[in-house]
Amino acid sequence: MEAVVSTQSTWKQWYQRRVHGGPPDPKIPEKYWYQRYRYFSKFDEGIQMDVEGWYSVTPEAIAAEIAERCKCKVILDAMCGCGGNSIAFAKVCEKVIAIDISKERLEMARNNARIYGVEDKIEFIHGDFFKLAGELTADVVFLAPPWGGINYGMGKFDLRQIGLGDTGNDGVTILRVAQKISDKIAYFLPRNADQVQISSLTGTRVEVSKNFLFNKFKSCTAYFGGLART
Repeated sequence: MEAVVSTQSTWKQWYQRRVHGGPPDPKIPEKYWYQRYRYFSKFDEGIQMDVEGWYSVTPEAIAAEIAERCKCKVILDAMCGCGGNSIAFAKVCEKVIAIDISKERLEMARNNARIYGVEDKIEFIHGDFFKLAGELTADVVFLAPPWGGINYGMGKFDLRQIGLGDTGNDGVTILRVAQKISDKIAYFLPRNADQVQISSLTGTRVEVSKNFLFNKFKSCTAYFGGLART
């Protein structure tokens, strides 16, 4: 099943915002800067992102669609980054556990959650998901590890391409660890992810849903276990 997502902003509004200045940091590609209101509609209210956040943040409309599919009491955002998905989850779930290995990025996520008025629904934890996993409990686990910069779209994307710092883990092992917490897992992946590989990763049901933005195929989300509809 394909999840079709649209934004509230019109093309005219997006274009008007786009023409006002370039990125404040030369490390931020212009194509991402021009899409800042797609990432956070409240960007001008003080949203904070580091360079990695610009590459990895989920567009707000897509994050909202994923959140609706993952609606539950407690959801774990294993690598929350600058908080885009955690904010969306906080709007529909009773509690969000947001983890990130970067203390600075976690504080950005907290700041961004405050802007959206959901800070009190999120427990922010600074640490390594792989080391903390054994102590965590949640109804649903959300995975959105970094895809590896701007070159992830070249060829078929293998989950083993996802390098997770000095942990020695990759995009396959993070799923294995998440399964020890819950069989209900949502895994946010690039549109060129190897669907055959995804389907073979677990012994549970899996549904790969396509995410569209302005009628363009942008990414996909693999729903495992009880989250899968097929």
